[in-house]
Amino acid sequence: MAKNYTLGRGKVYFSAFRPNTQIPAGFRYLGNTPEFNLTIDNETLDHYSSDEGIRQKDRSIILETTATGSLTADDISLENLALFFFGHTSTLVQTAATAQTETITDVKPGLMYQLGRTTLNPTGVRSISNVTVEVGATTYVVNEDYTVDLELGLITVLEGGDIVADADLEVTFDRAARSRTQVISGDQQVEGAILYVSANPEGAKMDYLLPYVKLGPNGDFALKSDEWQQLSLNIEILKPDDGRERIYVDGRPFSA
Repeated sequence: MAKNYTLGRGKVYFSAFRPNTQIPAGFRYLGNTPEFNLTIDNETLDHYSSDEGIRQKDRSIILETTATGSLTADDISLENLALFFFGHTSTLVQTAATAQTETITDVKPGLMYQLGRTTLNPTGVRSISNVTVEVGATTYVVNEDYTVDLELGLITVLEGGDIVADADLEVTFDRAARSRTQVISGDQQVEGAILYVSANPEGAKMDYLLPYVKLGPNGDFALKSDEWQQLSLNIEILKPDDGRERIYVDGRPFSA
């Protein structure tokens, strides 16, 4: 019998389900995944003979099995972040407008303020221009009294400038038409299916389908460090409602 010593490599794909079904809507490559693991745990009911001497196990029945997994991804896409944060992605559309006026109350020198922040858009506006900052009839000077990040729509009141503490600033600006993708966290595990397509440099190639999984975060996500960012996900492998099994492993096709 030929030996099949295997060095595991491959690509992991995930598909959310079509609404109100357990049918994949289409598989998305998760990017580079340094680790992808499956775990099967059993709970057994054991029986021991007690007629004489040391008790000895003479029966063991598996009562339940639990299939789980984990994966680590270092492709920090917005879609992967959404999986980690129990969330979803959406496209935020900003329309162009001129002479937008906003009042920032009770400012403090040394602090930074976001323009355009609302309940529906808590992260504010982007791509602004023609900024003026006033209190009454007084117009303040950029880079002397305040600085502005035009891309992110941020105003910083400078210490040592002429803007006094607790002043109410009237800021006027134009905004450009822009769109951006945003991840919004949620509180529900993401359901879908996982497809693993092997690309082993050594050993037979076997492809795995997990028809019904729930994904959730696993551990830390280091926003700042001296290592490449990675995010880890737990995988709960469930049995689909339509009678399919939890795990399918396919060898590559061959001629009969």
